[in-house]
Amino acid sequence: MTTAVGAAVPQQPDVDGAPVPGEHAPRRPAGWPGRLRDALFPEAPTTPVTPRRIAVAAAFVGFGVVYSLGRVRGPGAGALDTVWAEDGANFLHDAANMTPYDAFTTPLNGYYHFFPRFLAEITTLLPVSAWAACNATLAALTTAGLALIVYAASGAHLRHPVLRLLVAVPVVAQWAANGEIVDNVATLQFPALYTLFWVLLAVQARRVGKLAAPVFALVVALSTTLTITLLPLALVRAGLRRDRAGILMAAAMALGVGVQLYTYLSGEAEREIVGMVPNYDPLWNLKQFAELQVPVTYLGESWIRVQIVHTSEHRALVLLAWAILLTAVGLAVWRRTRPAWLLAGVAAVHAVGLFALQIAMRGGVPGRYLLPSLLLLVAGTVALLRPRSWTGGTSWWGPEGFGTVPIVALATLLTVVAIANYRHDHIWRTTSVPSWSKQVTANAALCRADPDLKAVVFRSGPASKRMWGSFAVPCSRLR
Repeated sequence: MTTAVGAAVPQQPDVDGAPVPGEHAPRRPAGWPGRLRDALFPEAPTTPVTPRRIAVAAAFVGFGVVYSLGRVRGPGAGALDTVWAEDGANFLHDAANMTPYDAFTTPLNGYYHFFPRFLAEITTLLPVSAWAACNATLAALTTAGLALIVYAASGAHLRHPVLRLLVAVPVVAQWAANGEIVDNVATLQFPALYTLFWVLLAVQARRVGKLAAPVFALVVALSTTLTITLLPLALVRAGLRRDRAGILMAAAMALGVGVQLYTYLSGEAEREIVGMVPNYDPLWNLKQFAELQVPVTYLGESWIRVQIVHTSEHRALVLLAWAILLTAVGLAVWRRTRPAWLLAGVAAVHAVGLFALQIAMRGGVPGRYLLPSLLLLVAGTVALLRPRSWTGGTSWWGPEGFGTVPIVALATLLTVVAIANYRHDHIWRTTSVPSWSKQVTANAALCRADPDLKAVVFRSGPASKRMWGSFAVPCSRLR
């Protein structure tokens, strides 16, 4: 089929209504529901699966695993020779001492943790001497895999690879509470929530994606009650798109959230955290978001320390972080970029909502609670600073070329922040968790010396932390 010389070439709008040359436009239903549907839930690009792409993806995941495992210091080999907090005291303990059914149906802090318990079941299939290395590796592998999913799913909204990397790499680089959550299966729920956000926004074209998306949504919903913050987005997609995968995702999330809430509200699971006093004051909540969440998002925890929270230096850093955010908004308004306003707004709303729900129920702001909102704010900033053009021979400093400067500046800033926060000594994890290999050697000797001994104690935190500082391993696994 040919067109006459000079005839207009049909164009397909991108996710914000800007035309993409050379592509045919799909039919849009009349009215704002159709426009909102196509803008918020566009179809993910269909790219051929080639050996080269598979190799690149494997290299990406491999680098992410190595990057993560190198971040944790410890008395032994860091992450590979220590087991931290709930990973040992709850998940490995239950997998080693309970049937799989009993372990999976045992709530912790008021909700079920399906995926961490699944990983613990895999780990405890191995000899006890390999548990620390396996546990940390599975956590790092999962984190890198989530980043890869974000990269693929974000292609529906962000066409350029650099933009997709900017929203995917922070899943691995995570510069909030890295001493607390890196290589730890108990906190995989936080990057998983962010990944589910992108999965909900992307309409998969391939059958495998359509099947995998609802399964992923169900796993996340059965692993964290916080999935409730994404349920409205899933329902909006199901109502607007009316595609089978979207409806199944909404149903899966509703099922998972329903199970979690029923367990909590019925009293079968209690949220017992020492010192937890809920705080539902909205002004206090917004203050924490302004003074903690935004600064850590753009500057990282190494430069935003609790110890200097009342100093002029800290106030200056808070103002600097807000200046970065407001500059991004200003550039988008000035149209020096081609902002994805809808994507940025949806990401920002979920960042605020997720943060508010967590800290209102907790009455405080543990570092790990900052991660999901950090990732969402970064995604929103990337959407605001999306360049007008990455190709076409435009001048770097010209009217079109200038649009790339803000995104390059953001990428540079985040790279510096990631490097500055690569390693962070946690107050307990770095100094008080004993070497796993040394514990195995000592406890195996105890079990062999006393045939009547049933179990021995392993440390996963400070001895003073009764709830997650230690756990028991049967001697039958050590003799």
